Amino acid sequence: MRLRSVLAVLLGWWVLGAGCAMGMAGAIPPAAFQFHRVVPQEGPEGGGWKVAQTSITLTRVSQTQPVQAQCDVEVGLPMSTRLGAIPDLMAQEQTALAADQAARFALGKRPATSAELCGLFVEEMRRLLTAQLPGVRVRRFVETGIPRTKFVPE
Repeated sequence: MRLRSVLAVLLGWWVLGAGCAMGMAGAIPPAAFQFHRVVPQEGPEGGGWKVAQTSITLTRVSQTQPVQAQCDVEVGLPMSTRLGAIPDLMAQEQTALAADQAARFALGKRPATSAELCGLFVEEMRRLLTAQLPGVRVRRFVETGIPRTKFVPE
């Protein structure tokens, strides 16, 4: 059990110190964001809406101020815009990259509570994705009936 604690501390420092999300232990995979159509697309000019709901566990290992939070995040976006279709794979990759960056940002701010940690995480994801995906909406779970995925780093 002690070895596991030491490995968790080392992993935590490595995750916080890493400059790149690719290949990083604990990285949130694109498959964690499974988009489901909630509004059908009508016509060639855009429209339709898809949503992914994921519970992501964030952990800061610290002897003085540890915190762990299960953050529920819903990402919604149009299936297509006037600029063209937004394929699920591209949406998954952009969302996973934003989630990795947002996790590092939120954990680096050293919030005292899990609610603060999740708030920082969701807000940073929103900021990052707004610049990448036109029409994106990032918030806590709102849509009902959407299959939810979970990501808990090992």
